[in-house]
Amino acid sequence: MHKLKRLIVVLVTLIVATVFTLPVNAQQEPGSGLSISPTLAELTVQPGANEKLEINLKNVTANRITAKASIYDFESDNLTGNPKIITDPKQASPNSIRRFIQGLSDVDLDVGQQKKFSLTANIPSDTAPGAYFGIIRYKAVPVGQAAPAEGQLSLSASVGTIVLISVPGDVREQVQLSGLHVYRGGYDGGIFVRKPDKVGVEIRNLGNSFVKPFGTVEIQNTFGKNIYTYQLNNTNPRSTVLPDSRRIFEDGLKNISQPGRYTVTASVSYGSGGQVLTLKKTFWYIPIWLAVVIIVVLLILVFLVFRAYRRFRRDSKRAYRRRS
Repeated sequence: MHKLKRLIVVLVTLIVATVFTLPVNAQQEPGSGLSISPTLAELTVQPGANEKLEINLKNVTANRITAKASIYDFESDNLTGNPKIITDPKQASPNSIRRFIQGLSDVDLDVGQQKKFSLTANIPSDTAPGAYFGIIRYKAVPVGQAAPAEGQLSLSASVGTIVLISVPGDVREQVQLSGLHVYRGGYDGGIFVRKPDKVGVEIRNLGNSFVKPFGTVEIQNTFGKNIYTYQLNNTNPRSTVLPDSRRIFEDGLKNISQPGRYTVTASVSYGSGGQVLTLKKTFWYIPIWLAVVIIVVLLILVFLVFRAYRRFRRDSKRAYRRRS
C-alpha cells in the first residue's frame, strides 16, 4: 500500500509538470519596423537657396505598413553628444528645421518593400546664419490600424535621420576647452589604485555654429616621457558639438604601467585650425600594494616620532630633577 501511494504521487507530479510546460497560445500584436538611411545628413545651404535630402526607407517586417512621418526638435545631452528628443510640442527650439523641410508625407510600404524619395531643405532669404538641426522620424503602423496621437508617438519604435543644416554668413565660432577627465570604470578622479582606462576631453561650444573639434591628446609619465598619444575626434565624419552645449569626447587610455604621477595634455583646434586650445591635468596611479606599504611606513614613522618625543620628555624631566 505504501509503495502504491508513492507511485500515485509520482504520476500526479509528472502530469502537473507536463501540463505547466505545455506551450500556451497567446495573441501578439503584429510587429512593425523600418530601416532608414542615411541616419545623419549634413547640409550647407545659403539663405534663399534649397537642397535635396535623399531618404531611403525599407519595411523589414512581414506586414504591410504605413510609415508615419514627423519632425522632432532635439537638444544635446551635454555629455555623450547623443540627442535628447524634445517630445513636448509646445517647446520650440530656436534651431529647429521644421520650417525648412518640405515634401514630408507618410509612406506606404508593402512587405519587404524599399522606397527612395527626396525631401527639400528650403532656407528662406531672411534666415539668420548659424546652425539648425532636428530629426526626421518615421513610425511604422500596420495597415488597417489607427495611428497613435502625436503626443503618444513611441520614439523607441521609430527610425530617423538626424539633419544638421549650416546656413553660412556672419556666424560666431567660440569654443572653450572646459575640462579633462580621467576614468576608471565610472569613477572620475585624480588618484587611482587600479589603472585608469579612459580620458575624457570636455569641449563647450559657445557660438552659434556647429563645431567639429580635433587635436592631439598626450600622456606623460613621472619623468616627462611621452607614453601614449591619440588623435581627438578622429572619425569620418568628425562628431559635432551643437551650439550652446558641451560634449565629452572619451577615448581609451593605454600604457599606464608603473606607479607614479602622470600628466594629460590636450591640444584642441576647430574650424580652420587657426587657434589651438591647451589644457593639462595630472593624476596618480598608486596600486593597492603600494598604498598599503606607504600607510605602513607612515604608521611606523608616526610611532617612531611619538616614541622619540616621549623619550625626550622623560630625559628632560630627569635632567630637571637633577638640577633641582
